[in-house]
Order: sequence, then C-alpha cells, then structure tokens
Amino acid sequence: MDNAFLTLTASSRWAIYVSVGAVFAVASLILRIWSIERSHRRIRTVLEKRVAQRTGQLERAFRLTEHVVTSASEAIVVVDVEGHADLMNPAARKLLGIDSHDGDLTAGCRDLDAKHPDLRRALRRHVDDIANRRTFTIDIEILGEKKVLEVSAAPLDGPLHGHVYVMRDVTTALTFLEMKARFVSIVSHEIRTPLTSLAGSLDLLDAGVVGQLPSRAAELVDVARESTSRLVRLVNDVLDLDRLESQRIDLTLTEQTSDALFVEVFRAMQPMATKNGVRLVADPSDVHFRADHDRVIQVLLNLVQNALKFSPPSSTVLVSSRRFDDEIRFSVEDEGRGIPRTAIEQIFEPFTQVDTSDDRRDSGTGLGLTISRGIVHRHGGRIWAENRLPVGSRFVFSLPLRPEETLS
Repeated sequence: MDNAFLTLTASSRWAIYVSVGAVFAVASLILRIWSIERSHRRIRTVLEKRVAQRTGQLERAFRLTEHVVTSASEAIVVVDVEGHADLMNPAARKLLGIDSHDGDLTAGCRDLDAKHPDLRRALRRHVDDIANRRTFTIDIEILGEKKVLEVSAAPLDGPLHGHVYVMRDVTTALTFLEMKARFVSIVSHEIRTPLTSLAGSLDLLDAGVVGQLPSRAAELVDVARESTSRLVRLVNDVLDLDRLESQRIDLTLTEQTSDALFVEVFRAMQPMATKNGVRLVADPSDVHFRADHDRVIQVLLNLVQNALKFSPPSSTVLVSSRRFDDEIRFSVEDEGRGIPRTAIEQIFEPFTQVDTSDDRRDSGTGLGLTISRGIVHRHGGRIWAENRLPVGSRFVFSLPLRPEETLS
C-alpha cells in the first residue's frame, strides 16, 4: 500500500509539473501575442501620423500650386496627348475669350476646341519647337481680332502624357517693335543723307576746290570732317544694332580661313597701327570654317581697332586663331592698361566705354562691342573679355565650324 501511495503521489506530482509547464507556456504565448499586438499598434500609430502628415503636405502643396496657377498672369493650358485641353487657368480663359466664372481649373476646357479649332493645328505645326522646349509664336484670331501669341511648351511626364503651354499676348509688343524699327530706319536715313552730303562738301573744301584755305579754316574743316565721320559711323552702328536686335540680319555663310581674314583686317588697320606706333602680329591657324565674311571682318575690325586705340607706343597687338573641338576661337591681345574688373561684363552693353583719360577713346561710338556680340551670337558663337597678366587685355570670340548645324 505504501508503494502504491508513493506511485500515485509521483504520478500526481508529474501531472502537476506538466500542468504548471502548460500554464507557463500558454502565459508566455499570451504575453508574446500581447507584445506583438502592442508593437503593431505603435507602428500603426506612427504610420498613421506619417500618412496624415504627408497627406497634409500634399494638400498644402496642391493648394499652393493651384493658387500659383490661378494667380499667374500668363495663360497656362494643359493638354492631353491628343491636344485636348485638360486644364486652363483664368488668364488662359481671358486671353482666349472663353467665358467662365467658375474657379475650377477645368472650367472652359470643353469650349476651347469649339471656339479655337485652329489653335490645336497651330500648336502641332511646332512639334520640333515643343520637343526642344523652344519658345515660338503663333497667329490666332480671338473674338474677331488677330493676335500673336508667344508660346513656351514643355512635355508632361508620367501617366498624363501631354503638354503644358504658357502663352503670352505679344501683339502690342511686336507692333511697337515694328514701329520702332521703322522709326529708326527713317530717322537714320534722313540723318545719313545730309551727313553724306556734308562729308562730301568738307572733302572738297579740304582738297582746295575753292582755293587754299587759311590754316585756321583748314583746322576747322578737319574738325568738322572728323565729327561728320563719327556721326556717319554712329548712324551706321545704330542701324546695325537695330537689325541685330530685331533678327533682320541674314547671314551669308561661305568657306573662310583665318589667314585670309587677317590679311584683309591688317590691310585696313595698318595705317592706324603705324600712326600709334604699335606693331600688329598675326598668328592664324589652318582651319576652314563657314561664316559670313563681311560680318566676321566687322567683328575683327572692331576688336583690333579697340586694341590699337588703347595700346601704348612700341607695344604689340597679337591677333590669333585656334581650333577647339568643333569651333574656331579668335583672340585679340594688347599690352594696354587692361579692363577694370567692374567693366568686364558691362563693356558689351550699348554706349558703354572703359573709363580712361586717353582722348583717343572719343573716336568710337560705344556700339562696336555690342554689335560684335550680336554678330557672334547670330553665328551661334560666344564672345568675352579678360585681362592679361601682367598687363593688357584679351578679347576672344568663338564661332562654330558649321554654324548652320547650330542655327538649324
């Protein structure tokens, strides 16, 4: 009996152990589940806060974008891949004559094709401009009035696959530019004609047609001739500048070599170099390129004349050319006093001249560098100035070897 009791007691004891272990296991599992759920709740709370924060940021960004587009003075039109309007701001509806007082940016989109069926065709004619994000102009009739719109376009990325157009009415500006060009042309012509006659009369007086002039009278005639010549140059420069600004100068591109250009420039500038006691040196490169002969000569003459003007006696002016990749680079270097740092950029602006006590500065019109910049840019090139060490300045301009590829 004692053995049976001991056996039952051991069995009971083992059962108790198993039960306690099971309880502990279940409790551990429950604790683990509770811990995981608590961790998930914390993660969910953090994620919800982040989503709410990001949603708020997106909403604010959307409202800001909507406010900017709505308030913009330029007309903004977004079209789909077929060219149908998906969005228009109030400025676009006003510009295109579409009546809608609805603040929704989609308002009036359905009326665009009906009111302006030619707009989509006009825009599609500028596929290359749109692809390359170039600004272009289109002619359109709005409410019975002919308008010229300046359009900037950019493709839309992502699932929308359309374009956004920013339009501006430039009709008045173009009319003003045309009036200005006509006024400049007429006034310049009316001034140049009497100036030419005056220059011819002064030349006859200086040649002694009316007899030998007294020394004092001859001096006055020389002063008048110089002033007349300067006025003629000024009128010609103003006309050139006006043509460049209005893109009315067409380039005649022909094969050129720098050595041939230098010969022509030196022939024209040698008398001035001799008079000022300055030595002209050429260092051309054997490079063939295409450019407008007369216009490149004009740029070189301007730069060489400026270099001679500000070079001290017994100094040297070096005119050189070198090839760099797909362009030819011209350089005119002198040994003068250099250019003030504050004037490096400004000297290419109209009527800007370097402040100097040299009285030979007054023989210029202040437009030579501006015209030179316009000619170089018209070729698709660049022009800049820099100081040499220890003294002197250097004017450099580059031209593409094949400008038709750049301008096309």
